Amino acid sequence: MITIRDLRAESVAAMARIDLANATGEPPSPVEPFEFHDCYCAVASFSGRPPWELHSAGDELLHVLSGRTRLTVRDGASEIVRELHAGDLVVIPKGCWHCNEAREGVTMLFMTPKKGNRHSWEDPDRSGD
Repeated sequence: MITIRDLRAESVAAMARIDLANATGEPPSPVEPFEFHDCYCAVASFSGRPPWELHSAGDELLHVLSGRTRLTVRDGASEIVRELHAGDLVVIPKGCWHCNEAREGVTMLFMTPKKGNRHSWEDPDRSGD
């Protein structure tokens, strides 16, 4: 079956952003999720900071569709912090804790491995995770 999702600029602009400060669970994707090569794929549209993530089974792909986010990636002892804007695409290597913070809001397509995922609302370096 063919998978088509409308990610044109006008469609993305109409997507409601969830304020994570008020979220009680994982917000739904504004497009129907789909699977691709053992990955869960969907769109996240939010403001605020989701939990820290680590994917041990594979890399994660993020493509910023609108807005911006501050991405922090930790690879062992090093930490990389980058401001991502609409059009940016990043591949986060497996085994790296990472977190986004989108104060003004971001909408992004993500492709996350279906297995080997960990989440932490606390900073993993401070929580002992």
